[in-house]
Amino acid sequence: MTDRSRWALLSAAALVVAVWALVGGRSLWFDELFGLHAALRPWDDFVRFVRDHDAHPPAYYLLLRAWTRVFGTSELAIRGLSAVLAVAAVAALRATARQRLGEAPAAMAALALAASPLFLQAATEATRYALLTLLYSAAAWDAASAVERDARFPWRLAALGALLLYTHYLGAVLVASLVVFAWWEGGRRGLRTVAAAFSVSGVLFAPWLPVLWHHLSQGRFDPPWRPALPTTLPLQLLHVVGFGGRVAGTASYFSVSQAPLWVELVLAVPVAVVVGLGMRTLWSRSPGLARLVACCAGLPAAALLGVSLVRQSMVAYPRYFVFALPFLAVAVGSLAGGVSARAVRVLAACCGAALVALSMGSVGLWGSNLTERMGDRRALAAQLRARLQVGDVVLVYPRWESAGVDYYMPELRDRYVALRSEWTDQGLRELREQVRVSAAAERVWVVQGFPVPPAAFEAVYRQLAATHRVAYFGEFDGVRLTLFVRRTAR
Repeated sequence: MTDRSRWALLSAAALVVAVWALVGGRSLWFDELFGLHAALRPWDDFVRFVRDHDAHPPAYYLLLRAWTRVFGTSELAIRGLSAVLAVAAVAALRATARQRLGEAPAAMAALALAASPLFLQAATEATRYALLTLLYSAAAWDAASAVERDARFPWRLAALGALLLYTHYLGAVLVASLVVFAWWEGGRRGLRTVAAAFSVSGVLFAPWLPVLWHHLSQGRFDPPWRPALPTTLPLQLLHVVGFGGRVAGTASYFSVSQAPLWVELVLAVPVAVVVGLGMRTLWSRSPGLARLVACCAGLPAAALLGVSLVRQSMVAYPRYFVFALPFLAVAVGSLAGGVSARAVRVLAACCGAALVALSMGSVGLWGSNLTERMGDRRALAAQLRARLQVGDVVLVYPRWESAGVDYYMPELRDRYVALRSEWTDQGLRELREQVRVSAAAERVWVVQGFPVPPAAFEAVYRQLAATHRVAYFGEFDGVRLTLFVRRTAR
């Protein structure tokens, strides 16, 4: 390993670890709390819980379960797993780029990936996306090698394919993209190579198919709170994968853009130029690697955008596209020493500098609001703990918001009422009955996350308002805490 390669990899790892150390102690948001709750379920209830309450396969939860047994369940500890996975993804990218493109492109690719705000955020939260990114990129590098060698049977690729399927249902689309690459790169021979491996992956995934069918039949992949399709979604995705969004109101890790169309277009230019020039250079230096990048980044993105267009809803949140970043980083890395024309070098340098500035701006905006309107449950718990009195009733809506109460106020575990949250007539009737019984108390607290449909708002707040008055209200970056006091109380 040369000095340049060594320092690039070490610098990238240090950046990921530094950001994790600085922001990893922030309040957990719902997906992180749910994941921890699922990971710590008793073994005899684990599959049932994931089947009935989730829309994802279980691999990340099992890995997190093993991790917490060693490192504990603090915010920093559970997010440390993603930081380790992210560093491993950078190392795998560097090794592949070094082998196929050389030292300088490998160094630039590693730094480009580690400096992406989208990648840094995935590396510092306790969700499955750092794991998905590592597995997908490792499977892609392995598939390319297997096709080139005409491997008789790539067992490692079979294992990686199975792990992809067990990490996220999107893994099926990612595996399909690798099959297309194998056919494009190696024809029938390449197709046979990866088809044999992924057939074994499918067999290994077969025990989970009944749970997948249950998730499909229950409509878990299209929840009612999913936002409508933004007209500028392709531009927003360019912003997110290019510099993390957020600048000038463009799309962020979770949300859609609030920026005008002209701003979207202007900010998309440097991303498109850098990626376009990188792909052109990569194609001239390593056509096989360019095909891999095009398939692994382009095909899943096109599939998700296509389904979103058909359904007219945002099927994949911006954070899903973390999986594309290692491949785009390869394209960016190929610009190191691969551009001969002076004008093109100047254009690439100017657009690259713009992306660095936009990325720094994005990281700064993220740093100013780490919970991103997803709820500061730690602050809410501190406020509730300070004001709670003996005899108070605590209602939690929706019921999955109880994961935050369990984590930040374990002393309330047997005292609060988790309100029914099904958006059905039966669910609403049971919700009204729960509120009616709780209204007998003098003081009633409502811990409210999101989303809250109008019927549920009526059942909770309007019903309580008939006998109680609001004595306290606080909003904690998206989650709310309300105290109702009986009107006749003195």
